[in-house]
Amino acid sequence: MQNADFAKERLDVLLEMKQLFDSWDGTATHGIKVIEKNKEHIASLQKFDSVEGMSPFSKSENELLIQVIQKQKLVMYTLRNNKEELLQQAKKVNQKSRIIESYINMKKTPVFVDRGM
Repeated sequence: MQNADFAKERLDVLLEMKQLFDSWDGTATHGIKVIEKNKEHIASLQKFDSVEGMSPFSKSENELLIQVIQKQKLVMYTLRNNKEELLQQAKKVNQKSRIIESYINMKKTPVFVDRGM
């Protein structure tokens, strides 16, 4: 393959990455799927970097790459926030569980062992 073919293929990969991020619906579940799919594209881009004599990114490719990076940051930010919310909810559930457990334990009649005193 010639460098022009690699450059076209590299541009296509960047466009696919951007389209995937553009299709993101804002949910954490879909965000994870988008990032997983884009891992393959990132691997492809890394292969292009190893091609000898490959031309550097063009201006349009740089702009696409910047857009992809910004969208990925947004997805990652959303995923982090979602993770924090889930952790807070889990803490609340655990706290409620401990309160209920301590209330139940208080209702049990204490058992004293006679040690012959």
